[in-house]
Amino acid sequence: MNASRAPFAWLARALALGGALTMWTCRAHPWFVAGLLAVLLAPLLPARTARGRFSRLALALPWLPVAAAAAHGLWPHSVAAGVVALFVVGGAFPAHLWLAALRDRLPTDRFLLLVLAQPGLALAVHVLDPQTVTLSREQHHLLTTCFLATALLRTSFGLVRFTPLAVLHELIGSQAAMLVAGALASDHGFAAEYLMLAGTNLGGAVLGMLLADLSRRHALDRLRPDHGLASVEPRSCRLFVVAGFLFAGLPGGIVFFAEDLLFHALVQHSAWHATAMVLAAALNAVGFYRLHLGVFAGHLRPGVGASEPPPRGLLAVATLLVAATLLFGCWPQLLLGLG
Repeated sequence: MNASRAPFAWLARALALGGALTMWTCRAHPWFVAGLLAVLLAPLLPARTARGRFSRLALALPWLPVAAAAAHGLWPHSVAAGVVALFVVGGAFPAHLWLAALRDRLPTDRFLLLVLAQPGLALAVHVLDPQTVTLSREQHHLLTTCFLATALLRTSFGLVRFTPLAVLHELIGSQAAMLVAGALASDHGFAAEYLMLAGTNLGGAVLGMLLADLSRRHALDRLRPDHGLASVEPRSCRLFVVAGFLFAGLPGGIVFFAEDLLFHALVQHSAWHATAMVLAAALNAVGFYRLHLGVFAGHLRPGVGASEPPPRGLLAVATLLVAATLLFGCWPQLLLGLG
């Protein structure tokens, strides 16, 4: 990024982090909406695009969630405004296209900040609070169906894409859709979504940081069966495997307990919803395994070898995040009280 735009990058990160903190800690409606708008506006500050150019669609789509969130802010008790905001900000199909537009135009760190802030889930928790709108049982059912269908759609995209970071973003998007569906389902779903939020964010942060670093140092532009980076990046490979399988729901991690709670919440709600959730979780695991094979498996390609070392502290931070995932997975009651 050139120097003229560097201040906007720092401002965008600070705005996103401050907005996420406000959004997740302040229950008062004006403060929540201010934090939500900060999270949504931060990526729209001037940034160098990944492909070096903008399309009119890519410029227009990311403003849709800002407009929807602003409408909910102006009319907090409007059911229509609340449902539309949740549908658009949460990225339910076809509103997930604004996320795709941002992914194509933003640097990885800026987009990952937006994804990990989980504005759709925060809005779901806020909309379901009695201080804003009150949704009927039919509206709950319809929204849950939409978000579970979106989870299946996003994980299906993850099985056919070939850019490593794009695959990861689809898998995180699928988990995020399941999070919103869980919040909509029942009180058990509320308990599950806080656990799953922690597991998704910890695992997604580790996988995102490692993939961004490996893509930069080894020019990973596509998944291939012969990258073979496990032999030259053994520590990154081990961290990637552990974080990824915990992210996908392997026993011992937070997501495993969250998905168990989410399943019981959805099976009481609808057998079809529970089936969709299990299928989406299974496909996410397959998607992660495909991602791992396409980056680390196989024999090392000619011309790919040990390059510059990873940035100082990256592997240490990733190790701490994996340790936190295991800690909360062994003692999920540390997080259950938040729900």
